[in-house]
Amino acid sequence: MTDETLETLTHDEIVDFSRLGDKPSDNYMRVVDMLDNVVRECMYVSRSYSGIASPSAKHYYASVLFTALVTKGVTLAPIMPFTPWVNKRIEHWDYASAAGIVRTMLELRIAFYYLCSDQCDETEWECRWNIFNLHDCTSRIRMFTALDNNEEVAKLSQAADEIRDRLRGNAFFDILPDKKKKTALHGQSAYLFPLEDIAEEAGVEKTLFRWLYVLLSSHVHALPMSFFRIGEERGRGLPTPVEEGYTSICLSLASTLLVSTRDEVHSLFRDFKARADDIIERENREAQMALSVLEAKTKAVAAEGMTVGETKVLLFTEVMIIEATLVQENTVEVRYRDTKSGEVVLQSTESEKGTYLDLYDLYYWTFMLNGEHVTNNQMSFMDANNFAFKVDPYTRTLHFKHG
Repeated sequence: MTDETLETLTHDEIVDFSRLGDKPSDNYMRVVDMLDNVVRECMYVSRSYSGIASPSAKHYYASVLFTALVTKGVTLAPIMPFTPWVNKRIEHWDYASAAGIVRTMLELRIAFYYLCSDQCDETEWECRWNIFNLHDCTSRIRMFTALDNNEEVAKLSQAADEIRDRLRGNAFFDILPDKKKKTALHGQSAYLFPLEDIAEEAGVEKTLFRWLYVLLSSHVHALPMSFFRIGEERGRGLPTPVEEGYTSICLSLASTLLVSTRDEVHSLFRDFKARADDIIERENREAQMALSVLEAKTKAVAAEGMTVGETKVLLFTEVMIIEATLVQENTVEVRYRDTKSGEVVLQSTESEKGTYLDLYDLYYWTFMLNGEHVTNNQMSFMDANNFAFKVDPYTRTLHFKHG
């Protein structure tokens, strides 16, 4: 395309022209679907344990680290090409940016296992925790030293000395080799053990961890390995086998890290599951009351003097628009539209014979079956067509009853 041709194109035509490359492979789309399901489920799990007072410091940090890990997953999901999370005019391929996020997720996974899942006695845990505190403190000292903020440096230096005193008084720290003690008291390392050893305990084989950490870390900084081979195969935002392959690695790893941590959260909070279930049940009851009002409003549309073909808006929020059309006497077609894009994300038909689900966007909704969260892959019950459902437009949740 010549410069003269480009000058005559509109903005939309340029955007359309920039949609280069074939559709992604089926394998890539399966990875996208996997991460989408995992992130949504982990968001649900995180919410289900909210509001529970932490019975121990280990539980508290599990909550903090899992929240941080899920937050990174939510950041990653919208930037992956062909994501169901956002509508994009151009599918921008940039595995390097995904790599930076996933490296952080890998480090959060290691921290979670080390501080919350790995079995150790209270004395050793206190030692690990104080080394974390000392690392945090010395990092802040370096930051404020760079700003010449002597007041903050003095406060933090005093805090660091107090932490060192606590460590020296710890029975587990006392039996460590002198070299490890010296390293810990220096405050430059947050861990007692090499990251690759902790990663292996957390489920990432050591050789794989070493390779992944080099690969992911190379894109955190603008060092030669991150840009030397930018060209036809990668680094220009365009779809290529290399971009798809490395993006798939990032998304697969993120899903694996989330699932492993989710399972350990369930195990750690198992004594509080009943309370968490009560919280969710109460929220579901409140949601069902709101849905009953909306359902009654929907069914009343046909009786409000509408003419066939007429459409009324039942709900308009920043997230969703619900509109009803009288398609024939006593039959109402209800469409749920995403407010931002205007696209129909669900459509149902209300008549004297009942309510029928005509279509829904598989990636837009969270699914509940008989009060339990399910993923897209667990929706095979819909093939039997003998289920009831309710739509919660406020939380983008489909509640199904079956069996």
